[in-house]
Amino acid sequence: MQSLIQLNIHGYNLFMIPWNIFLALVPCFIAYYLKKAVGIKKWEDLGRQRLVFAMIFLIWLFMLPNTAYLFMIPRHLVDYCGDYDKYRACLDGSWKVIFFFTYAAIGLPTFYYGLRKMEKLFKSMCGKIYAIFLPIIVIPLTTIAVMFGLYERYNSWDVVLNPKELLSTAASYFTNIVMLTDFLVITAFLYLIYYVTRYLLKG
Repeated sequence: MQSLIQLNIHGYNLFMIPWNIFLALVPCFIAYYLKKAVGIKKWEDLGRQRLVFAMIFLIWLFMLPNTAYLFMIPRHLVDYCGDYDKYRACLDGSWKVIFFFTYAAIGLPTFYYGLRKMEKLFKSMCGKIYAIFLPIIVIPLTTIAVMFGLYERYNSWDVVLNPKELLSTAASYFTNIVMLTDFLVITAFLYLIYYVTRYLLKG
């Protein structure tokens, strides 16, 4: 059993795959069922249920970065090869490239669906302006959360357990030119991924 738990590819534990996919699916399910529960109601119609909606929305917001985090999975290919040929093809493990790429690609449908579904909900419930600004605001927040996971190894629940530490860390990203560059580039590409996918799907 211990040997099964320790199964890995280039040091990446295979048991992390179903766990990370599950975490990426959570915001999709939240958005789907929240949209289904709200139906055609407007924000004014929710009454006392507004607090419940706000709490569920915050959980969705905290979980959404797990979708974009999958885009960072190919980093596990760094120094993955011990024997390159002159064309930079790995003679002892080129299959790892498509393995990690396919794994990372799961981030595309989950990131897009989770955010787009919530955008549509905001449009029907609050109006077009709120829907327009939702991804514009959420995507940079997602970037910061992805960086939390990459560099500090924070998890979604640290928002509740260590809020002050998270705020301090986030502030430090904007005073460090390397971290600021990461933030700007990752954010730009998440915008690109989301809006180009939305355009192509015309949805």
